[in-house]
Amino acid sequence: MIDGGALENGSLTLDNDPVSLKVYDLDLDQDTIPLSEHRGTGRGRGAPQPFPFYGWTVIGVLLTIGFTQASKRPHHPHIEDPNSRFACIGSLLADQPACQCREDDGELSCINAQFIETRVFLTVNNHYKHLSKITFHGNNFQDLPQGSLFGDVIHSSLTTLNISANYIVNLHSGALKGVPNLRVLDLSNNEIVLKEENVDFLTHTPHLTELYLRRAFTATLNRTQQFDLMMRMFKRANLQKLLILDLSYNFLDTIPSQLPCPFPSLQKLDLRQNFLEDLPVNASCLKNMGYLDLSRNQFHQPSKALRQLLGRLPENSVNFRNSFHCDCKSAEYIQWIRSTRAIREKTTLICDKASPKSLQGRRLTDVPINELDCSLPLLINPNSSSAHFDFTEKLALFLFLFFFRVFN
Repeated sequence: MIDGGALENGSLTLDNDPVSLKVYDLDLDQDTIPLSEHRGTGRGRGAPQPFPFYGWTVIGVLLTIGFTQASKRPHHPHIEDPNSRFACIGSLLADQPACQCREDDGELSCINAQFIETRVFLTVNNHYKHLSKITFHGNNFQDLPQGSLFGDVIHSSLTTLNISANYIVNLHSGALKGVPNLRVLDLSNNEIVLKEENVDFLTHTPHLTELYLRRAFTATLNRTQQFDLMMRMFKRANLQKLLILDLSYNFLDTIPSQLPCPFPSLQKLDLRQNFLEDLPVNASCLKNMGYLDLSRNQFHQPSKALRQLLGRLPENSVNFRNSFHCDCKSAEYIQWIRSTRAIREKTTLICDKASPKSLQGRRLTDVPINELDCSLPLLINPNSSSAHFDFTEKLALFLFLFFFRVFN
C-alpha cells in the first residue's frame, strides 16, 4: 500500500488519477530481463498488488553501488594559503598583507605597503633581530630619521637593505648607524636632495660592496652643489671594498672627474640613460673596472679623449649603445670602434643619423666610410630649430622618467 494510492498490475493510482509506469519484470529462470510497459486506467483492475520483492532488490543494488562510488571520491582537505607561511608578526607588520617574513631565509620585505612613517623599522626589532635582508620598497617615507632607522638595536647580521622607491628626500647622517656590516644598499627611485649635514650618511657602512642610486636624484637644479656634496659623501665614507656603483637614470649631463676615485676596488660603474656627451674622468681610477655602462647617453661622435679612456679598459667591458652620427667627420671614431676590443656587441651599434641619409641605420662595423659626406647637418646648432627639437627630446625623456617613477 502507498499512502494516497495503490500499485496495481504495473499502474500506480494516486487519488483515483491513473499514472503510467514502466516495470521491469524479472524472469529469474532466464538469462535476460524482458522489459514490458503497462499502461492502465487504474479503474476496475482488481485489488491493489504489493510492490514486488525483486523491485526492492534492484533498488538495494543501485543504492549499494552509489554509496561505493561516493566512498571512492578523493577527499579534498582545506587548502592552506601558501603565503600564510610568510605572514609577519608584530604591530604594523602583521596588519599589512604586503609584508612577508621568511625567517628561515632571514628576509623581511614590505613592497608597496604604503607606510608613511619610518617607525615601522622599530617594530622589526621586537621580533626579527637576526635578519640578513630587509626590503621596504614602494612606500612614502620622504625623510629618514635623524637617528638610526632601528633605534638602539644593532642589526649586525643585516647585509642587504633595500629602501628604494620611497620618495625619500632627506637622508640624515645617522640613519644607518645600526647596520655596521651592510654589504648592499639600494636607494634607487627616490628624490634625494643632498645637504651639508648628509655628508656622513655612508660613514657607518664601511663594508659596502654594492651601492645602487638608480634614479635617486631627480632634482635638476644646483647640479654643481649636489655633485660637490655627493663627492664629499663618497670620500668620507671610505668605501674601500665597493665593487658596484649605479648612477643610471639620473639626468646627468656631466659627472665629477674624480667620481670613481674614492672606490679603489670598483669593478662596475653604471651610467646608462643619462645626458652625458663626454666622460672626463681620471683614468687612473678605473684600473679595476670590469664593466662600464655608457649606453643611452649622448655620445653621438665620441671624442678622442673618450676613445683613449675607453681603450684602456679590458676586453668587452664597455656597453656603448648610443645614437651615433655618421658623416664625413666620423671616420676616426668608426674605425676606432671597429678596432678596439673594449666595446662589446659592436654589431648592434648603428648610424642613428647619417649623411647621406641612405646610410642611416647601417651598422658601424660595415658602413662604407668612403661614402659618408657632410651634405646633411647632423650636429645640433644651439640657435637652430634642431636645437629646440633636441631640448624637446630631453624634456620628453624627463617627463617619461618622471611619470614612470610616479606610477611604479
